[in-house]
Amino acid sequence: MFFLNFVSNFLVEMLNTFLTTLAAFPPRQPPLSSIFILIVAFFVSLGSTLISRYMIDIDRLTVLTRETKKHNKMRMEMMRTADTKLKLKYERNADKMKKLQSELTSMRMKPLLITFLPLMIFFVLLSNIYRGEAIPAVIPFALPEAIILRIGSNTYVEGWGKVFRPDYVWWYFGGSITFGSIFQKLAGLQPD
Repeated sequence: MFFLNFVSNFLVEMLNTFLTTLAAFPPRQPPLSSIFILIVAFFVSLGSTLISRYMIDIDRLTVLTRETKKHNKMRMEMMRTADTKLKLKYERNADKMKKLQSELTSMRMKPLLITFLPLMIFFVLLSNIYRGEAIPAVIPFALPEAIILRIGSNTYVEGWGKVFRPDYVWWYFGGSITFGSIFQKLAGLQPD
């Protein structure tokens, strides 16, 4: 009986929290605002990765990446040893490598043409939500002024004390880079 009462109270509290969150959507205070921005970054990264996966020939990407890495390794070896034979071989392949690198860049830029506009729309929406008094995230300690630069500020937040308050753009980019690198690795868009 105690367990059923506990579960029912838990479910009522969860429903109440969910409805309160929906009533104040989009969330403008942590922790819900932090989670909201990370969820947006998650889905934008996932969508971008799926578009890239659809548009990029993975086999060709793997070949181009390996050739570029091999060429760069040869260049580093040539600079380290000053070997004239290696230098001649490197120079003979230089034009071919420029074409391959150009193709690789072009291949990676095509999905960006499609994902750029939706990304800008998300930034406009987030900018309208998180300017002024809204707090996108809170890091529970103040950072030294030399580290802060323009990515946020040390402020006093009610209920949190003196904390570091990152700008929504940096909070989004942190999540986006994290999720994007995971998704791209899983999708095979970052060949070894």
